Amino acid sequence: MKIGLFGGSFNPPHKGHLYLAEKCASALGLDRVLIIPSNIAPHKSSVSYVSGEDRLNMCRIAFDSPLFEVSEIELDRGSTSYTVDTLRELRKIYPDDEFYFIIGSDMLESFTKWYLWETILELCTLCAAPREKGFIPDFSPYTPEQRKKIVYLDFEPLEISSTEIRIRLKSNSGCEELVDKNVIDYIRSHGLYDDGFDSYREIMTRMLDETRLYHCECVSEAAGELAALYGADTGKAKLAGLLHDITKMMSAQEHLSLIGDGLTPLERSNHKVWHQMSAPVFLRNNGIVTDEEILSAIRWHTTGKADMTLLEKIVYTADFISADRDYPDVDTVRKLSKISLEHAMLYTSRYTVRDLTEHDRCVHPSTLDCYNSMIEHFMTDNNNKVDEV
Repeated sequence: MKIGLFGGSFNPPHKGHLYLAEKCASALGLDRVLIIPSNIAPHKSSVSYVSGEDRLNMCRIAFDSPLFEVSEIELDRGSTSYTVDTLRELRKIYPDDEFYFIIGSDMLESFTKWYLWETILELCTLCAAPREKGFIPDFSPYTPEQRKKIVYLDFEPLEISSTEIRIRLKSNSGCEELVDKNVIDYIRSHGLYDDGFDSYREIMTRMLDETRLYHCECVSEAAGELAALYGADTGKAKLAGLLHDITKMMSAQEHLSLIGDGLTPLERSNHKVWHQMSAPVFLRNNGIVTDEEILSAIRWHTTGKADMTLLEKIVYTADFISADRDYPDVDTVRKLSKISLEHAMLYTSRYTVRDLTEHDRCVHPSTLDCYNSMIEHFMTDNNNKVDEV
């Protein structure tokens, strides 16, 4: 038989997953597709994961067709989910069948960094499916023999973001067009993706428009993932990320009333930094947040400063890499944030300083302090040589 293997976090499984699996099965003439929820994916943080049992149950609901079989193989293994281990185990179960391993086109770009990727190509045919329009695959890293084991299926993608779905679920927004109704019913009945922040969202809904609310939710998600990666308190990181722009849409008079006499002449002429100063005052004065670590992370999320705490660095960086960001260098910053927060912060502070000076705009002293602090960090850690970033 020709068996398709479709793995992922499925957190949650959505209509984009179903569409991709069905299109690949049709294009490749597959007899069966194994849907394989991962235990802990090597390239993902587990902060936003619901349990393996819940993801397994949701997959059984979402992929309700004779074509699909939901496999517990990676969840049963109970360790980090490396594709090569799964393929070796499946080869013992299906010794005479052909395997077609389905991935999104975004994963094809990083495939040569996967653990034992050459062995993966020996065990299966790699099938890359488009995740975005206009994607052009690059096969230059592969030998002619390896290239024969890679298939790119060029069909119209159905672009759906799991991050957006989780955000909609957390904020009780509708997402029936993205997720099967029965999966949504399962999520609601089991209280999945409930972070306990509904009371904060009620306040924010009165103060921000939909675009800004979505940005805050994206920053919260990114901050939680960074916190899990770097060992910070994920709850504090997610709450700070959610609330960081809460005063963003206040009038000038409201900002100045909260900030008081603390503005320098430079800050008074730069209204873009006002919200990072007014937000912690608003939150503290109204008894919404009293945790000074969270308030400080919100206080410095725009300009940064010297000697930032771990939580401050996380919220600052999350604001640059959140899922809604689409500036030209965002993918670079996202990759650097996985190397270290300092790599990402050196890049972003350098970019900010350069952009402001090129447009003859004032640079906030704290931004310069942040940049200098990152330079000193790399000089100290690398024998007085700044890392190439």
